[in-house]
Amino acid sequence: MEQNLSRRAFLGLGASAAVAAGAMGLAGCSQPQSATPAPQTGTDAAPAAGGAPADFVPNFMTAPAVPESVAETKDCDVLVIGLGLSGCAAAKAAAEEGAKVIAVEKSPELAAVSMAGDFGVVGSQIQKDLGIKWAGKDVIVNQLMKDMCYRPTPDFLGYWYDHSGEDFDWFVEGADFEVLKSTAANQETDKPCYIRPKCFPALEGYDYTTEYYPYFHGTITTNPNMQWTLEAAVAAAEAKGAEMIYSTWGEQLITDESGKVTGAYVHDADGAYTQINANAVVLATGDWGNNQDMRDYYIPWANEFMSFYTTMDAAGNVGNTGDGHLMGLWAGAHMELGPHAPMTHHMGGPLGVDGYLQLNINGERFMNEDIPGQNIADQLSRVPAGPNPMSGADDLRSWQIFDAKWPTEIAKMPDGHGYVNHFVADDEVDAYATVLSGFGLGYTTKAMVEGTEGLIVANTLEELAEQCNLPVETVVASVNRYNELCAAGHDADFGKDPRRLFPVSEPPFYAYPFGSAGMLVLMGGLEVNKKLQPLNAEGAPIEGLYATGNVQGGRYLVEYPVTVAGISLGTALSFGRLAGKNAAGADIEATSRA
Repeated sequence: MEQNLSRRAFLGLGASAAVAAGAMGLAGCSQPQSATPAPQTGTDAAPAAGGAPADFVPNFMTAPAVPESVAETKDCDVLVIGLGLSGCAAAKAAAEEGAKVIAVEKSPELAAVSMAGDFGVVGSQIQKDLGIKWAGKDVIVNQLMKDMCYRPTPDFLGYWYDHSGEDFDWFVEGADFEVLKSTAANQETDKPCYIRPKCFPALEGYDYTTEYYPYFHGTITTNPNMQWTLEAAVAAAEAKGAEMIYSTWGEQLITDESGKVTGAYVHDADGAYTQINANAVVLATGDWGNNQDMRDYYIPWANEFMSFYTTMDAAGNVGNTGDGHLMGLWAGAHMELGPHAPMTHHMGGPLGVDGYLQLNINGERFMNEDIPGQNIADQLSRVPAGPNPMSGADDLRSWQIFDAKWPTEIAKMPDGHGYVNHFVADDEVDAYATVLSGFGLGYTTKAMVEGTEGLIVANTLEELAEQCNLPVETVVASVNRYNELCAAGHDADFGKDPRRLFPVSEPPFYAYPFGSAGMLVLMGGLEVNKKLQPLNAEGAPIEGLYATGNVQGGRYLVEYPVTVAGISLGTALSFGRLAGKNAAGADIEATSRA
């Protein structure tokens, strides 16, 4: 099980299409037959995103052979493949609908991927009791659509807004936990599990309508991670008769002559196969960030990012390999058109991704620094890399530069992803023990900042540049130019919000190396209808099949939005529940009409 991770520990990680080919006859358990020459296959040819030939078919599109022998046959109403957040929700929902449920998971035990446990949900009873109020659906959905260049399905975002709160209350019912009254509140009980609101209460004077990149308050965070929420859901499903089978891989779907999915072949760590017959199958296997062939084909630029936040299967291999996507493709489904969205969070340095001066490895300013961690990662991916004193790898992208005034300046930083905006004085540390001992969530102390490994401190800019191995004259010129813009109150070079134009003027001066970002997941799923049924090449639903979580398309494209923290978990929960209900016989559409 993943353990809670402090900001300092996390910094070590962060610092350091022709997709419709999925329906080309590679369905079910059969191999494609063609009278024409076989298409080019493999992964050495140019990927689709880079202009691959139209007849190129990657290796991963070839389905495995049907097992020659089956050790056991099982029957059920609903088969759930994958027991992450969405799979647990699907299993619980289907069981509560009266279905006989079997769920398989290739990890040896139930294990949450997410360490942070941010749930972007709207209108839960927990939020109401805390006095949390959200912006309107029209405001949030439209902002999310803008963040993602209007590529996702707006109905899905509207459905999330209308249902995610009640879905969260439903998911954690039966669990024993404490609710903290604010982000900074200390625990009042000895319960090991608790929920705290994120960025609550909001920063005094914060107004999302005045921000270049707005942040909507309301997210709640499960601590020490989200593991206990999964355990509560699984316990509820098992109480209704659901059977959970671990150390078992879903390999391929079984279809009848009409193309309807009727079950799946699964196997254990010894390679023994079980045929599980089912009225409906729910694919909930997570993303495909650790499938190198799929990365090369669909989004090769994501190869720049290391992938963390993963599970391990029972054989000791990393998870997140797109198993559900592949099973769906082989059964006639197709991937949604991209661009697919990597979740490339950068957590910055001891002051997070606060909007301080950024200098590249040549000592030059190169961006508007007043953007959250997801977007910082995008900018850093565009600049040259060099030797990183923190990681030892050639992944140094920039230096964050600030000065002695930082304890008073951070209060002017916005709320949002990766920001540090609360200074805790030495005599107040005990009052903030819970938040400081965890992930931080925007709170820091002088000792925490100055004790950060890799932080460079100097009394002059020249000395700072030398210690950073940057050209001294260029650094001094860059800082002088930046200070001129600060004095003018207008960033004529890159357009930073004047509220965050802080001159680098009072020693000591600080520098922290920003490396390449880490990638949590790769967002890109099977094209589905509003009932979460994957669609074939003709746009018809594949009967008996449902996709949820990161196997589901239509949620996130182009860019993962951080305007709502934890919306990935929020949608995974809501659509997991919906997929389970529909697989059990319900007929519910995900629509924005409440």
